[in-house]
Amino acid sequence: MGLRDATQLTPNGEIMMLNLGKLLRATYGTFITSYDPAMYDTFSEYFDNCIQSAHGVLRAFFNKGSQFLPIVRHVPSETDWLLGFNHNFPNVYARPQWFFAYWNNDALARGILSTNDIEMLSNEFGSWCAEKPMQCALFAADALQSRISEKSLPQQLQTLFQEKLLPIVYGWNKHTYGFNSEDPYVVIGSPAYTLAAKVLHDAEVGEKKFCHYSVHDSTILGLLNALGAIQLGDTNPRWLPRFGSVLAVTTYSNGNVSFTYAEPQQEAGSSLDYVSGLLPITVRCKTFEGAEYMASTCPLNDVWRYVNRSRPTVADPFCYLRPEDGCDVLETVPSEHCQYYRKYCPIGACGPNAGLDASRNYTCFSFFRRRFTKDYTLASIVAGVCGGAVGLIVGFLISLLLQKTEEKEVRRRRFVQMGTGETNA
Repeated sequence: MGLRDATQLTPNGEIMMLNLGKLLRATYGTFITSYDPAMYDTFSEYFDNCIQSAHGVLRAFFNKGSQFLPIVRHVPSETDWLLGFNHNFPNVYARPQWFFAYWNNDALARGILSTNDIEMLSNEFGSWCAEKPMQCALFAADALQSRISEKSLPQQLQTLFQEKLLPIVYGWNKHTYGFNSEDPYVVIGSPAYTLAAKVLHDAEVGEKKFCHYSVHDSTILGLLNALGAIQLGDTNPRWLPRFGSVLAVTTYSNGNVSFTYAEPQQEAGSSLDYVSGLLPITVRCKTFEGAEYMASTCPLNDVWRYVNRSRPTVADPFCYLRPEDGCDVLETVPSEHCQYYRKYCPIGACGPNAGLDASRNYTCFSFFRRRFTKDYTLASIVAGVCGGAVGLIVGFLISLLLQKTEEKEVRRRRFVQMGTGETNA
């Protein structure tokens, strides 16, 4: 189910999640009748609203709205590369110039939004919209979509949202979460490939009867793109799934899998329910001979063949960088982005003949330079010791020479005194 970036669910959001649990119970209730961790698995992104949503769905699914809290698995958000893609992928974080290329494209935003549109956004969200129209448009689309379930929007804002803000958001989501076979980083595959592969693996192996993922909208649209349900060249509204969207993948004993999709009513004053139920959604499948086709039910192997078109072709897709990305500069405290990258991708992060020093903000150092420095320090110490030893020897010889000279002088004086008959009292 898709969620927005809010810290806590609103009361309407809670109602929608309970309604989703009821929908799933009506669809799958005879398949799994009671909560059993051995038969049911829940994964959530590590955000309060995602976890709250998972609890709401499960309570309604299993216990008809009771307050029991089932097990919900999650990992820290910065290492959640299964569900929380892809802003925290180390190799994406290390190249913010690519990630924010669309985000900072104010020229594109001004080409879509008129002066009056930007003025309207400035009146609604602040004067900064005139300076950063692209960021403002993306923020406004997010904010207005969230408002829809709480109150009615003025007609002008509603029209602006539908006709101009949504296409802008589609472009951002395509840039960030879509699989582009012509991208220079095509070797890392689709951001959603790991999740798509897990879903298909679970369908194939059947270790659990029910797997439930509580995620943000970006996760759903990434998965839909990996499955071929939405394409880079279309304007499918699912490029921005609404709050509470659900994609259901069902496995059958004959080896087929089916795909269904639902969104709740969420406008102010609506039932906040999934009135249409789970409806078939077409994905792309691929025969053994290589022919692609669209269907809502396919043999599992045909789904695998299509999804594997976006499979990574490098060993570690989360850490792959090109040389020009410049995260291997030596003997310099790295940027925050490169520190993050080196922390999670330490192997080879500094290039050949170099190492990583985590105690120095993940600074890269040259093996040659460090070895040379150590040798130089050792040579200095040895030279110093030798110099000290030579000094001691020379000093000893000088002392011995002076002592012998003094002894000769004493003997000479005694000889002179004896010759003159002088004596000492």
